[in-house]
Amino acid sequence: MTDSELQRVIGSVSVFYRTGPGHKLRIVKALQRNHYIVGMTGDGVNDGVALKKADIGIAMGKIGTDVCKEAADMILVDDDFFTIMAAIEEGKGIFYNIRNFVTFQLSTSIAALSLIALSTLMKIPNPLNAMQILWINIIMDGPPAQSLGVEPVDHDVLKQPPRNTKQPMITRDLIFNVVLSSLIIILGTLFIFRKEMSDQIVTPRDTTMTFTCFVFFDMFNALSCRSQTKSAFTIGLFSNRMFLLAVAFSVIGQMLVIYFPPLQRVFQTEALTFADICLLVGVSSTVFIFSELKKFFERSISRRAKIHPES
Repeated sequence: MTDSELQRVIGSVSVFYRTGPGHKLRIVKALQRNHYIVGMTGDGVNDGVALKKADIGIAMGKIGTDVCKEAADMILVDDDFFTIMAAIEEGKGIFYNIRNFVTFQLSTSIAALSLIALSTLMKIPNPLNAMQILWINIIMDGPPAQSLGVEPVDHDVLKQPPRNTKQPMITRDLIFNVVLSSLIIILGTLFIFRKEMSDQIVTPRDTTMTFTCFVFFDMFNALSCRSQTKSAFTIGLFSNRMFLLAVAFSVIGQMLVIYFPPLQRVFQTEALTFADICLLVGVSSTVFIFSELKKFFERSISRRAKIHPES
């Protein structure tokens, strides 16, 4: 059988019998030419070449030879194939958590920088003072961002096809999500600032409203960044305890900054009414609502494409 013939039929073959080192290498190459991500396990010297050629070579830890282990990318210490599935699941989960972390950090950082830049270009007073910006960057962004890194692994992660190894971490979809979230945060925060500064005089109340609005935007943005495809209600609002603690810590900290007199003097804030808080929650939740709607439409389009692939 020629290489082209093997490439044509290999997708319909599940078992190969009495294969030698050359056969294994041809099988790996044929699968790769068909754009499969190939993982191979082996334990003997004759598996070394194919293990090296595979996208990920996995050597047996207990019975594998030294040559096999040297050629492999990973060593299966317990020689249990179920461990491979667990490792793939964990690896994919870590990758998606990194993407969620990057999405959140980029969107909030871009929004904060753009807010300051726009206020300068529009020749309006800066809506945030130096201490408030420092508080947002260190205290408010830190705990929620770190909690996204320990998001429990989605059980459907193994159903996702392997990603293209040449695909960068920051994809077009990720950039679009970052730009959309940043734009909503900027517009919402500027809306509150302009609304409060209707008398053209910046007061502690004006900056407090703007400051708190941005912080609440951060919390809702972190909630929407827990998954790139699934609704926050589907994955469970209480499935990540670290995230809940981080958000609770951030909200309590923000309340202290607003209502605790010594901190009021440091951050130049003043107490807000319950109606003010409700308004800010309503405005800042728009970043979460838009994200949920976007995910809903993307899931609907994906389901429709699977049902009617030709259309």
